[in-house]
Amino acid sequence: MEEKPKQFGPVPYQDKRFCLITLGCPKNQVDSEVLAGQLTMHGIQLVDDAKDADVILINTCGFIEDAKQESIDAILEAIQFKSRFNKKEVYVWGCLSQRYAGTIANEIPEVDGYFGVEAFEPMGKYFLGPTFRVTPHIHAKRVLTTPPHVAYLKIADGCDHKCTFCAIPLFKGPYRSRSMAGLLQEAESLAKNGVKELILIAQDTTRYGSDLNGKETLVSLLNHLSDIQGIEWLRIMYTHPDHVNEALIEAMSGEEKICSYLDMPLQHIADPVLKAMGRGSNRASIERLINTLRDRVSGIILRSAFIVGFPNETDEYFQELLAFVKNTKFERMGAFIYSPEEGTRAFPMGNPVSRRSSEMRYALLMETQQEISESLNLKLEGTVQSVIIDEYDHQQNLYIGRTRGDCLEIDQAVWVEGETNIGDIVQVCIQESGPYDLWGSIL
Repeated sequence: MEEKPKQFGPVPYQDKRFCLITLGCPKNQVDSEVLAGQLTMHGIQLVDDAKDADVILINTCGFIEDAKQESIDAILEAIQFKSRFNKKEVYVWGCLSQRYAGTIANEIPEVDGYFGVEAFEPMGKYFLGPTFRVTPHIHAKRVLTTPPHVAYLKIADGCDHKCTFCAIPLFKGPYRSRSMAGLLQEAESLAKNGVKELILIAQDTTRYGSDLNGKETLVSLLNHLSDIQGIEWLRIMYTHPDHVNEALIEAMSGEEKICSYLDMPLQHIADPVLKAMGRGSNRASIERLINTLRDRVSGIILRSAFIVGFPNETDEYFQELLAFVKNTKFERMGAFIYSPEEGTRAFPMGNPVSRRSSEMRYALLMETQQEISESLNLKLEGTVQSVIIDEYDHQQNLYIGRTRGDCLEIDQAVWVEGETNIGDIVQVCIQESGPYDLWGSIL
């Protein structure tokens, strides 16, 4: 439900400068890029610094407590700018605004207007006039905030899963796949503008097409994306173990453009915790899937994420998780401390695991993963890796890139010596390694 701005009717914003602040996940980042595309198409200037802007737009996150606090802090900081510079306006949109529409407007009335998620048309009408209409292929007009050779491709929004700890379905709504025609048009537009790597994202990418005609699936989408000239890497994020099927495994093992990389948040491994979390998987099915992926997809890099401190996570269950991580040796892994979220089914369970215990478990899990990562990286010394160059560090006089096994912004970096260009995919001989970084030279 949209929280209506304080003002109504057409406002001549075309002569004002906008600053767009984005918080949260890459899915929010795509939404901001889409909005930026609509604004710039209508002649509105975007600036990077809020100090230089007449209007500050904040795309918020409402997932867990830390993310919510970061959003609140950003809003309060923007209001301080507003009080110092009388002409500034502040508008808030996105997940936090959607989840707490009435509450946040009452608590922070200094904001000039609040909008919910995917509010492209209401915001367009407000800033660009009442005749504004969202075009069918609005995503094809994005303004990228990633390096120009890489882009996120948001294939769906919302979620139908019943995970007891997650508030996302409460404010994102049910799962909604985007049409394949729209996605392919967007991908072709991105490729024509120099994008070489597409990172597929959604709340659950493996469910793509389940709400459509039955012919459009993640695998069929990947096959079509693989045919687009200029796209060289396809990366799949946010998969669910219940929906990683034979067709996807076959596609990953057979299509060169699909990176041998799979992001599959498992959340836990102890069966009682998985059951309390509302996850469909159990330990046995998860282990079978991991073994199948490693047997069938050559050189696959598995990324996962886990939650510690869930209400029924005893020390025994945590030790089971820790042993599982040590034994499985995920190439990439992250972890989170459980955040009790009102409205979720887990919220009435309380928070019996103390914050101190949760922090200790988190630290131990991440220390274990650091040792695993360091050991795996050591084995890469002397090998040759394909690396996509993302940026240049002028202080170190080195390029910074990623292997096919590393996702933008969340995985490790490769520091590269030699002559190349940003956006190139080059062959690098790895000479040194650390827990989360590699160093090498272009062949």
